[in-house]
Amino acid sequence: MDSLAGKIPEIKCSSDAGEIPWDDAVVWSQMPRVGPRVYEWIEGTHIRYVSWSSGLVNIMPDNNSILSSHCQCIVLPSAFVWVGKNVKVG
Repeated sequence: MDSLAGKIPEIKCSSDAGEIPWDDAVVWSQMPRVGPRVYEWIEGTHIRYVSWSSGLVNIMPDNNSILSSHCQCIVLPSAFVWVGKNVKVG
């Protein structure tokens, strides 16, 4: 999956795990063939709720987030998805 961080400003991207607000975000990752692991995340302030089923994670954007003007839902394969403890789930 290509990085969405360049296209959607609410999605952050970094190779440094120390920059990630793990408790307050949904984080997913891909391991490139060359170089360090790349993490992407959406902070909880942009998320209405998160749910998961059958290996897919669904992120519903908050109505006040710019994300909601672009999409109704973001669906991620759950190979590596971290849902922080302060993120609303449904």
